[in-house]
Amino acid sequence: MSWQSLAEELDAINRHITVNADDFEEAASDYNHIAERLVEKLHWPNDAIRIIPQGSSSTKTLIRMPGPGKFDIDAVCAVDISKIEAKDPIVFFEKIGEALEDWLPSAKKRCWCVEFTNRRYYIEFTPSVPLNTIPAQAVASICYRPSDRYSDTALAVVDTPTRRWKTSNPEGFSNWVSDQAKRIILVSLLLEKRAMEALASDSVAPVPEQQVPLSDTLRIAIRLLKRHRDMSVQRGYFEAELKPISVIIVTLLTQCYEGLADQNARYSHPIELLADLAQLMPGMIEIRNGDYWIENPTVAEENFAEKWNTNHTLKDVFDNWCELLIDDLQSILSSTDERSLCENIRSVFGCTAVTGSVPPSSSGLASRAPNRVHNVPARGLA
Repeated sequence: MSWQSLAEELDAINRHITVNADDFEEAASDYNHIAERLVEKLHWPNDAIRIIPQGSSSTKTLIRMPGPGKFDIDAVCAVDISKIEAKDPIVFFEKIGEALEDWLPSAKKRCWCVEFTNRRYYIEFTPSVPLNTIPAQAVASICYRPSDRYSDTALAVVDTPTRRWKTSNPEGFSNWVSDQAKRIILVSLLLEKRAMEALASDSVAPVPEQQVPLSDTLRIAIRLLKRHRDMSVQRGYFEAELKPISVIIVTLLTQCYEGLADQNARYSHPIELLADLAQLMPGMIEIRNGDYWIENPTVAEENFAEKWNTNHTLKDVFDNWCELLIDDLQSILSSTDERSLCENIRSVFGCTAVTGSVPPSSSGLASRAPNRVHNVPARGLA
């Protein structure tokens, strides 16, 4: 199969799973309305509050659901407590909820969930303060510590079950993904990057544009694996509430990508790269004192796999999903002609209706599988 045809197929799938531009524009508008409401209701100075995206919208790996489900935009409200009263974490958390009461927000462990009428999304809004502004007497009681990497962007969020501050670093996590995404290990698919119009604001960081060019290999890989997970749910392999959470997929995949880049690995086939990443991911899971452990690369001692240790079904589902993923990617690589390869790619990622480059006849593409197996790469994490 020609690289041009393969690139067209993957680009068509990437565009198909990208959040609809109109939906995203509405979400970005509502996100800004929340920021404006906080300033208005709480009578805070404009320079006392900073709203930043987090999660999939921040890392530019947000994808649309295969069915009618809603997507979420995660946002963090970082408040300078030298300019307002926010020393008590619970009082601070509740004030944010009261300011958003017109939207009937529901409280979760560390955020407020805001559902908008007739929208295909919801916003999870996390109150926080810069970690270095926490009063000295409260520092000792904070859950977790920032890692040395990206520590200047560390925040303290409210952990309502413990009624304490807890370290978080969504901006650092996003920067980590971005830094690894700049490293090129796929040498045969270097496409010209699309020009992006940069948006800027002093107090409200815009939700990042979700159009991602095919040359952004790491983010495309994350998107495709998240899509495969969602299609596995739709196909009945496991229940939605048991599916691997996005932050685990992003963390493991980025660690694998980082390790391959550290080893100067080079690939000429994008599906071969995906297959190797899928095979490497389970090996990145640590066991500490008998517990599964996937550490947040920007917050020391925070374990993204914490729930696996009390609900082993979650780990079983992750393992089953990885096996499904590897089998599906191998089926793509073993396609015997160009037409079947195109059809297999579309079928695996649930995009059979997209317009790509299915050829009118077979091209005699030889059956192939990954031509090497890499050792588990070093994480390279501080």
